[in-house]
Amino acid sequence: MFVVDASVYVPLILILKSRLRNIIQKYRFHILDLTLYEACNAFWKACTKLKKIDDEIASRSCALAIRLSQYLTIHGLLDMDISDVINIAINNNITVYDASYIALAKQLEMPITSNDKDILDNAPKYNIQVYSLDQFLKIIA
Repeated sequence: MFVVDASVYVPLILILKSRLRNIIQKYRFHILDLTLYEACNAFWKACTKLKKIDDEIASRSCALAIRLSQYLTIHGLLDMDISDVINIAINNNITVYDASYIALAKQLEMPITSNDKDILDNAPKYNIQVYSLDQFLKIIA
């Protein structure tokens, strides 16, 4: 079981496409509800601002991110201890978004996979094992 943030979920979709379904089920991904918004926003940005993908890939990738959500365990901020989230954010000078992923991994006692520097740097302070995208790809290969 892994907490997966958008910085890993997005490239996994682009790399593995629909094959990601089996990996999600095998490794039992847990995400925040905001991950789906972040993922679709990342596809939009890659298309419109960065010109790295075309409209069709952006649209299909966002739709796939949403379709795959039926195989994910999705957590919301209402499910979490908000005081823990805000304390993590304040104590580490990181966004509430990043603190939410750390708090979720802490609450669930699960490793987290992220390519976000603030998560990679701060999650270990809470005894959370962290895997970058490259490390995670080796695990799931």
